[in-house]
Amino acid sequence: MSSKMDIDVATDRSNSKSVARGRLMLLSLILFFAMPFIVAKAILTNNWYQSGVTNHGELIEPRVTFDSLAIENPLQGQSWQLGFVLPKVCEQECLDRLYIMGQTYLALGKYKERVTPVVYIQAHQKVPELPDSIQRVVVNEEFNQLIPNEGYVIADTLGQLVMFFPPTTTANQLEHSKGLLSDLRKLLKLSRVG
Repeated sequence: MSSKMDIDVATDRSNSKSVARGRLMLLSLILFFAMPFIVAKAILTNNWYQSGVTNHGELIEPRVTFDSLAIENPLQGQSWQLGFVLPKVCEQECLDRLYIMGQTYLALGKYKERVTPVVYIQAHQKVPELPDSIQRVVVNEEFNQLIPNEGYVIADTLGQLVMFFPPTTTANQLEHSKGLLSDLRKLLKLSRVG
């Protein structure tokens, strides 16, 4: 009887080890397949992931062209335009933004020949002294309602206003100009016009 009892105890121990091993295996499988979902949820909840938005400026929608705004643009059909909307009075902050536009233009590298830096001005507006490389395009009030003063604009060779960059503070200007450069390079790389 004692040997039968020893066998039963040994069998119970082996069964309990087997059950414990099975439960451990089941738990590890559940964790193995659930862990990616748990990690993904934690990443998204804590904003550790930058979403798929790659542009820094704002796309201008619906489609707006210089023609639809009744603006004569002498550069239309020739090149892309990296533009700056000049305010009525251009003080130091405005001059700094003009300088940054010029530096962004220079930083385009091989794409530079496809782009013309432009200042959008009102008729009869006093314009500060600008380098010869910066063109002037006279715009109307409708344009200024769409694009506020001291904002940057990217326009394609067909005369479509593609992207707008609102004015920013001086502290964010460097980051803003990097975004402008990045977006313009991307547009030029993917463009099938000009």
